[in-house]
Amino acid sequence: MQSTLDLAFSLLCIGPLTVVFWRGTFNAITDIAFRDLPTFESRWQPALMLYLVGMFMKITVDLTKHSLRDALINKGISLQTFTSSILLYLDAFFGVVMWVGGFNLLYVFPSLYWFSLTGVLITASSILMLLKAYHCTGGIPLAIYTDEFENVFNPTNYFGTKFDSGSSLKVILDTIFTYSVVHTLVICCWWGMWELENRYILFPCEITVKDIQAWDSVIIAYFLVFVVVAISNSVTEMGEEGSFSKPAAANFVAFLSFLAAVNYWRGIWSLMDFYFFPSMNLWENLLLSHIIGFLGTLLAGSTLSLTQSSEKDSSHPEFYSCQYFSKYGSCGKVNQYEDLDQHTETTPLVMQV
Repeated sequence: MQSTLDLAFSLLCIGPLTVVFWRGTFNAITDIAFRDLPTFESRWQPALMLYLVGMFMKITVDLTKHSLRDALINKGISLQTFTSSILLYLDAFFGVVMWVGGFNLLYVFPSLYWFSLTGVLITASSILMLLKAYHCTGGIPLAIYTDEFENVFNPTNYFGTKFDSGSSLKVILDTIFTYSVVHTLVICCWWGMWELENRYILFPCEITVKDIQAWDSVIIAYFLVFVVVAISNSVTEMGEEGSFSKPAAANFVAFLSFLAAVNYWRGIWSLMDFYFFPSMNLWENLLLSHIIGFLGTLLAGSTLSLTQSSEKDSSHPEFYSCQYFSKYGSCGKVNQYEDLDQHTETTPLVMQV
């Protein structure tokens, strides 16, 4: 029963709040940066700047989380909560900045021809599979990331290095590699599939006249979510007898999770364009979208869902990780900063779009 509530809560509450935050932030940054640059070819300089600034700040925020963990672990709840909220907001905001820059760089090159989009998608996916990091292309709505101390101040990276288990230089290099290579490839996967669906596979939801067209992606997403939930345990419990069968099956389910996430975001994003205070001034609408998305997830204790991170695939992959009521109990949320030694880290996908 609680697992069903978790999935419904992700699909109907945390998921829409996450998308509404990204919609407001992404569109506002795009408007500010490219308002006077109507062609994609003229956008490469501000796009590169946004990408580099976003990546630099994501790296900085992650390293700050690592460095503050020991200092804050025995401090008061108020200080922990305040610091966590600030870092999560910066993490989420500059994650969007990096994705805006990455998307617009890809619009410049290799452009929007179907073979370019397909090539980027296949190449990025193949490299991620070779790196054993393809599972992080999924995320919301098949995962809920809660704001527990260990989750916030133990950010994931590709090689899994930590300040308390290795030198600071290894953690820095690992974090740089995670965002400059792995996370960048995740952006490429999302851009390729998003634009393929926009321009060649599905009717472009974002520019339709009637909202009925925007439901295509929502229906596809819900169908794929239930497929992934139904088969994920079978893949996770597969034996290790075959050296190829389990990784292949895991990557197939990861691909379905990726498709579910992309279509969920496209569909909810488009519906927000139709129904989120449509008569409001554009900038007021985007600001309200930004604020509601952040405050809503903050009050729900799931601000970490707004952020994006990448890591190496687990040998025991978890494609469906919506643990909210089943973790906190249906009668109320426990304090996220108490009994830290009893908590274990919830491994985020990406994907953490």
